[in-house]
Amino acid sequence: MTDADDQPSRLARSLLPEPTLSFTLPSLHDGLAIDCRVYHPQSLDPSPSSPPWRKHAAVFAHPYAPLGGCYDDPVVDIAAGTLLRLGFLVGTFNFRGAQGSAGRTSWTAKAEQADYTSFVGFLSYYVHFLDPFRPHVFEPVPTTTPIAEASDYMGPHGGSRPVTPSASHDTNKPSLFLMGGYSYGSMITMQLPSLETILHQFDTPACSSHAAEIRLRAQHLAEVQNTTLGSARAAALEHQANTLSHSPTGMRFGGEESSRKHHHSRLSFSHDTEEKIHKGVSELMAKAKSHKRRISGKDHSFVGGDAAHDTRETKQQPAKDCLPSVPDRVVARPAYLLVSPLQGLINNLATFSLLPRRPSWKGLTRSLSSPAATASPMGELGPDSETDLSLEEAEAKLVRNPTLAIYGDNDGFVPVRKLRPWATRLEGIPHSSFRAHEVSGASHFWAQGRSAYTLKDAIKTFAGSILATDGS
Repeated sequence: MTDADDQPSRLARSLLPEPTLSFTLPSLHDGLAIDCRVYHPQSLDPSPSSPPWRKHAAVFAHPYAPLGGCYDDPVVDIAAGTLLRLGFLVGTFNFRGAQGSAGRTSWTAKAEQADYTSFVGFLSYYVHFLDPFRPHVFEPVPTTTPIAEASDYMGPHGGSRPVTPSASHDTNKPSLFLMGGYSYGSMITMQLPSLETILHQFDTPACSSHAAEIRLRAQHLAEVQNTTLGSARAAALEHQANTLSHSPTGMRFGGEESSRKHHHSRLSFSHDTEEKIHKGVSELMAKAKSHKRRISGKDHSFVGGDAAHDTRETKQQPAKDCLPSVPDRVVARPAYLLVSPLQGLINNLATFSLLPRRPSWKGLTRSLSSPAATASPMGELGPDSETDLSLEEAEAKLVRNPTLAIYGDNDGFVPVRKLRPWATRLEGIPHSSFRAHEVSGASHFWAQGRSAYTLKDAIKTFAGSILATDGS
């Protein structure tokens, strides 16, 4: 192998650090355990000089598992590492059958879509609950609130939840949630429903469901990080104050080691770690269910302190055995990144799908102007639209939201003659936010010449532009 052939590997190793979190999640498809990693950006460093945490997040998926694809892929590292350096909290995961994840690759890719959706749900709620540098001011949760309406955030004092305003996150500036993938991972990304539709599954899930388990894992891990990083920031501020107070001129002499070297928040997957996560999730579930018991028949006397004032209808109406909707959940603007997207015959063969892969221009334009599309605050298809997502709807989200498709003109898997018409068609739709970037001489694996560096620069430019547009 030549030096040029090894270029993506060398570049990737210089971009991604060790993951902050390594853990597993149950897939929404069948509960199968999938391996996941989360990388914190510099804004979550305990150092007082770190930039503010803007709650931008990104998920990036790997290529086809039977051909060796996994989250250690060099191109995944390039994309994920570039986004991390721009300030995104980045998540990667292994599809079923890849590396350490259980199961095997499916024939239809429906299971893999559920794997991806599972991680999107996790990361969205993890980002929502992750706010380690905010002063936590608690207000009581009324004991009369049923489980379907009570706050899902159980603070360290049990029946408490933090006040919504955050000092470390400006709620007036929208957060970004970027979804992307490379090769097979980009194909799964394109087949996903809208972000709003995905998150609707996690809004009020049944307590026994995989969605509830995923959401509570996100909350638990975020709370652990809030405590760990918040304590480290407090210690750093105290050290800084002591250093300044001992300097006669009020100046600090010399430097101090970056707190990133101490890895305060590292959590790697192990049997012991999994047990701690399971225990934390069980405690959160127990706290949530305690609200239901307070309005049940046996404990009805505790509701409002006097059961005599309850109506007959109230006594007969059972509480829903589900998690409550999270109040004031962070609403992020979606964006998409497709590296070496699969189109045409290779797309059909990868999933053994016989569905047509090219919607008409008229159909896609009609989808963009549908009432379901215009009703959504983010311009995506709302949760009330059909759950059986059509290809027109899947491509419509790429047109409505900032999207970059980047591919080489020397792609051996998908001929460029198939990619160009597809890209031109989506770019040509009125008001389209879809952009294509064709790289001369680049192959499907980004190993020729300086193509890996071109890929990194293109991702940096694209992500940087949408961050600038959103005022971050």
